[in-house]
Amino acid sequence: MDWLFPLFTTGQIGNNINLFLGLFIGFGFGFILEKAGFGTSKHIATVFYFRNLRVTQTMIAAIVTATTWVVIFSYFGWIDFSHVFIPITYVWPYLVGGIIFGAGMVMSGWCPGTSVVGVATGKIDAVVFVVGMLVGMFVYFQTYSYFQVFANSGNLGRFTIAKLVGGDMFTTSYLITIILAIGLGVFMNVMKSIIDKKGEVNE
Repeated sequence: MDWLFPLFTTGQIGNNINLFLGLFIGFGFGFILEKAGFGTSKHIATVFYFRNLRVTQTMIAAIVTATTWVVIFSYFGWIDFSHVFIPITYVWPYLVGGIIFGAGMVMSGWCPGTSVVGVATGKIDAVVFVVGMLVGMFVYFQTYSYFQVFANSGNLGRFTIAKLVGGDMFTTSYLITIILAIGLGVFMNVMKSIIDKKGEVNE
């Protein structure tokens, strides 16, 4: 039988193997993050001050690489996109959640993924972040009934770039993703240059 991705949702592998692969990939991802130097909060915190673009450059490379492989797999028929999970877009809660999420990253210097790596390597600030994140999640779920209406507001369904601008699901989305990634990279580098020049003047 030919391989067809995603392996679990297309029935290529069972639940036990899927869980094992998830655990294996998770450990591998954490190992790579640590080796890349993302097991410390300073690399994330400095991004928001345009002083260190290491995280941004890695994210852009990851986005471009992942989308490229999705397009290639789709072209050769190795992936059934109808089985790929696309979350429902809720505009207003996503906007508010993004602001809260970003503020938390600025103040702590951690994101959920890197914080787990920090905990594994014994970073106390990462432990504080993870505990705070878990407490926040617990409080939110306990009080969800009060926010339920807002949490489901601005429902756009499974919204994609292709739906926004039209065109082919893969070609249009891929090209716009590449353009946005390049634009983000240019913007971050311009801002870093401005900050560096200001630093040189102050010295």
